[in-house]
Amino acid sequence: MSTSAEAASGARLRRHLPWVAVLLAMLVSIPWWLPRLQPGLQLKLPAAWQDKAAPLALGRSEATTLIERNGQRLLVQLYESREQDDVVYRAVLRDAATGASLGEPQRMAMPWAGTSGRAELQFFSDGQLYLFLRERGFWRLDLASLRFVDLQPQLSARFAAQLGEGIVGVAPKGRDRPDSLEVTSRSGSKYLVYWLLGQIWPAADSSSLYEKAQSGYRQEIAFYRYESLPHPTGEENRAVLVQSWWRHEPGQPAYFDYYDLQPSDSREVQSSPRSYVPIGDGFFTRPYAIKDRGLLRIKVVQPAVPRFHAEVMAESTRRLLLAYNPTPLRQEGRVIQLLDKASQQLVWSRTIDQLPQLGKREGGMYVTGQAVSAGFLLLNDMRQPALLIGEDGELLQDFTAAAQGAAR
Repeated sequence: MSTSAEAASGARLRRHLPWVAVLLAMLVSIPWWLPRLQPGLQLKLPAAWQDKAAPLALGRSEATTLIERNGQRLLVQLYESREQDDVVYRAVLRDAATGASLGEPQRMAMPWAGTSGRAELQFFSDGQLYLFLRERGFWRLDLASLRFVDLQPQLSARFAAQLGEGIVGVAPKGRDRPDSLEVTSRSGSKYLVYWLLGQIWPAADSSSLYEKAQSGYRQEIAFYRYESLPHPTGEENRAVLVQSWWRHEPGQPAYFDYYDLQPSDSREVQSSPRSYVPIGDGFFTRPYAIKDRGLLRIKVVQPAVPRFHAEVMAESTRRLLLAYNPTPLRQEGRVIQLLDKASQQLVWSRTIDQLPQLGKREGGMYVTGQAVSAGFLLLNDMRQPALLIGEDGELLQDFTAAAQGAAR
């Protein structure tokens, strides 16, 4: 029985030997025929689709804004990727209407180790667009060439006495200090630079220097911000929208510092009335805000309903773009509004559910907006362009519809 079984097995093996030989020959020849066959296997996309699919290979979207040049709207997008030990940024400019790229992406790289912060695109009051890269790079968009120009050499030359030895850090300040940077020299000294004014202050002395400067200001300027209300320890922060007026002088630094806002019936004011001064609308603050920071008075924008996670996302000459949560729970979703500054009336209001183009991650907490020449640009929760709306909330462009059309 064993002998016959072995004979049958041998016969089956001999029948399959020709196929085994063919398979081995194919395996051996792979290095020869695969490179010749590979071009024919590549997916061929229509030219229009290839142009719109390109961002997928550029990295993660880190920042986006919209500019105008000769009446043409242009999207400026910054992508981040990791290449070995470097973090690489690529700036891409496109026609906002067609999505067509305008030139090759501009590549900027720096070592990953030792960097902090993130990339930011920011308009200064001169109307120009500036780029900050991980608190290391400082660039300005040149509209003629549509390329970003490195400003660090100019920064070092302009303030050679303080920064001539070299710069190791550049970071933008917030809305409370417009048009300013915090710059770190190679020796480790930090400076507050008012770029457009050509002024530089040691960071350690900036508070006392501003206190002295604002005492001589003779004009005033308005500023909007959600100001926190007092709340028991452990409870969620609540805020009301406040219009404040500050001492101001054109051509001199501005600083809209944070201040303590207390209702007249608060325990703090009642228990220590000499430690507070009235500032308007039934609220009190500490005297230093008036004496040292230049705060003049405030007005609470009605209705004075406390909001959660509230912020002024952007501001134009006529409008404020606001975002807040009606309850402490983020997942219940944000409300996005446009407020007319002259009348202090709402002209447009939507919940995050009514704007599906923006995404709903954590109820829309990662949605951002910015003022642009055409109105307001809303970015979705992945920092990608979503909606362009006018100053009355009218839809000017839906970028997600164009992207979905390209995908189909």
